Amino acid sequence: MAKIRQLDDVLSNKIAAGEVVERPSSVVKELVENSVDAGATRIEVFIEDGGLQKIKVVDNGEGMAKEDAKLCFSRHATSKIKDDHDLFNIMTLGFRGEAIPSIASVSHFDLRTSTGEEGTYVQYEFGRYKDEGICDLPRGTQMTVTKLFQNVPARLKYLKSVNSEFASIHQYVERIALAYPTIAITLYHNDKMIFQTNGKGNLLEVIASMFGVSTAKNMLPISLENDEFEMSGYISKIDTSRASKTNIITLVNHRYVKNAMSIDAINSAYRAYLADNRYPIAVINIEVDPYLVDVNVHPSKLEVRFSKEYELRDLIYNGVLDALQQVDLTYQVKNKQTERETFKPQLDQVTFDLPEEKPIVYIQPAVQSVSHDSQTTDLIDEQYANMVQEEKVIYQNDEMSRKSLEKTTSHETFQQKPIKEKIYAKTQIHGTYLIGENEKGMYMVDQHAAQERINYEYYKEQFSHLDLTMQPLLVPLQFEYPMSEFLILEERKGILEKVGIYLEVFGEHGYILRNLPLWMKKIDENIFVDEMVQEILKKNHLDVVALQEHAIATLSCKASLKANTYLSPSDMQTIFDNLMRCENPYVCPHGRPTILFYSDYELEKLFKRVV
Repeated sequence: MAKIRQLDDVLSNKIAAGEVVERPSSVVKELVENSVDAGATRIEVFIEDGGLQKIKVVDNGEGMAKEDAKLCFSRHATSKIKDDHDLFNIMTLGFRGEAIPSIASVSHFDLRTSTGEEGTYVQYEFGRYKDEGICDLPRGTQMTVTKLFQNVPARLKYLKSVNSEFASIHQYVERIALAYPTIAITLYHNDKMIFQTNGKGNLLEVIASMFGVSTAKNMLPISLENDEFEMSGYISKIDTSRASKTNIITLVNHRYVKNAMSIDAINSAYRAYLADNRYPIAVINIEVDPYLVDVNVHPSKLEVRFSKEYELRDLIYNGVLDALQQVDLTYQVKNKQTERETFKPQLDQVTFDLPEEKPIVYIQPAVQSVSHDSQTTDLIDEQYANMVQEEKVIYQNDEMSRKSLEKTTSHETFQQKPIKEKIYAKTQIHGTYLIGENEKGMYMVDQHAAQERINYEYYKEQFSHLDLTMQPLLVPLQFEYPMSEFLILEERKGILEKVGIYLEVFGEHGYILRNLPLWMKKIDENIFVDEMVQEILKKNHLDVVALQEHAIATLSCKASLKANTYLSPSDMQTIFDNLMRCENPYVCPHGRPTILFYSDYELEKLFKRVV
C-alpha cells in the first residue's frame, strides 16, 4: 500500500493557514492589503473581542465580478502574477493567492463585492463552500470573518487575551496608515472608533494621530536618494525617544517590513545622541526598483532582502546623521504646562508648520531673539574681561582633569574650529554645573558631560589618523574561529593588514598576533581585534573609527572633569567655547544632555512675568 497520499484542498489550506494566519492581526493584514491593492481610498476595519468574535473589512475599491469572487477562494489564484518574471517585479502587497482560501479554511468567511453594477456574495465555512448569490452593495468589497480557529482548537488555545490580540491589530493598522497616508483608514473595536486618518496624504498628520501633536511637531523631515534608492520620511529630535526599537518603522515601496539592517542604520546614527537604552521614533519609506528587492522570503512578507544592502545602509545612516547635524538639538527647558499636550485632537483641527517634503536646514530656538547693539556687546565683553582679571576662585586640583582640559585647549586643530554660538560663562554651582548667557537666554552646562564630549571629539580626531608604527607584544594574542569563519577570514584578512593587524595562521583554524600598531595602545587589544574580525566577517568592510566609538567614549569619560571640581572663570569659558566647537555639542558620548537652554520667554513664564 502506498504511503504517500495527495492531501485534499481543505487540509492543504489549513496547512497554508498555519504559515499565513497566525492570529487575528494576520487576518486583518491580509484583508486590508487586498483592499489597498484594489485601489481603495477608504478602508474601515470593524473588530469584536480582539478579532476572536468577528473581523470585518469594508473598502471602496474596484470590487470583483461574480467569476472572480468565486475564483479567489481557490489556492494560488491571483490577478497579480502572470509568469515568473512578475515574481521579481512586485509592487502590490498581496500576490500569492493564499490569503483568502487560508483564512476561509479556519473560519466562517462571508465575501460581498461589487464593481458598481451587480453585487455578489460568496460564503465558506471552515474551507467548505456554503452559498453564493446576488446582493445589493455599492462599489467595493466587504469581507467578514467569524468563528476564527474554531475548527483548530490547538491554534485557539495559544491565542492571547482580547486586549493583546487587539493591540496587535491596532499596531498593524497604524503601520499601514503610515505607509498609505492617502487612504482614509478607520478602526473600530466593539462598536467604538479607536483610530482614524483623514486620507489627505499628510504623513505628519498620521504621525500625530499615533504619537500626539507635540511629538509630530518635534519630527524632522528627511529626503535623500542615490542611483538605486530614494528615501523619505520623518525622524525624531533627540529629546523625543522611546525605550524600544518598535517605533523605528521602515517601509519598502510602501510595504511595512521588519528589516534589521535598516533599523540598525537608523539606530547607529542616533548612538552619538541618545543613551544606550533609548531609541528614536522614525518613519522611513524606501523606494527601490522591485528587481533589487525580494519580498518573497517570508510567508507573511514581513521581511525583505536587498541586493545592494550595504549601499542602502550607508544611505540611511549618512542621511539620518546629516539631518541631525543640521539642526539645533539643544535641550530646551519648557514650562510644564506646555508639556502636557498628550491628548489626540481631531485631525481637521491640527495644523503643522513643518514642510512635508523639504528637509530642515536649521531651526532657531523657539524664542524671539533680542539683538544687541554694538554698545551693549562691547559692555558684555568689557564685563567679562574684568571678571577674568578678578581674583580667581580657589579650586580643587584634579590633575587628570586639569591635564585633559589643557590638552584639548592647546590642540591646534581643535582650536581652529569655529565656535557655533558664543556663550558667556557667568558662574559655577556645586563645582558641577556652569551657568552662561547670551542674548537668547540662559544656559546650564554639566561640566563633566561637556568635557566628555570635548574629549570624545578630540580623541576621535586623533584616532582617525592611525599611527601604524608597530610594537611587539610581550605575550602574543591567540584567536581561534570555526572553520566556516576561518575560510572567509583568510580571503578578507588583507583588510585588517591595512590598519596594521597582521594575523599569522596558527593551528588548523586559528591565528596568532605578535605585533600591534601604536594606535591601539589605549584599547583592550584582545576584544578590539575580535570586534574587527567580526566586522569584516559580516560586512567585508572595516570602519575602524566606528568600532572605536565605545573605546573612545570610555577613554573620554576617565579623562574628564569630575563633579566638585571648582574652576576659574577662564576655565569655565574654555569649556563653553570648546563645547561650542564640537560637531555635536548637545549630548555626551553616552547620550546624556551636556547643555540645557532656558529662553528669555521661558524664564519670564517661570517668574510669572508673562502669562
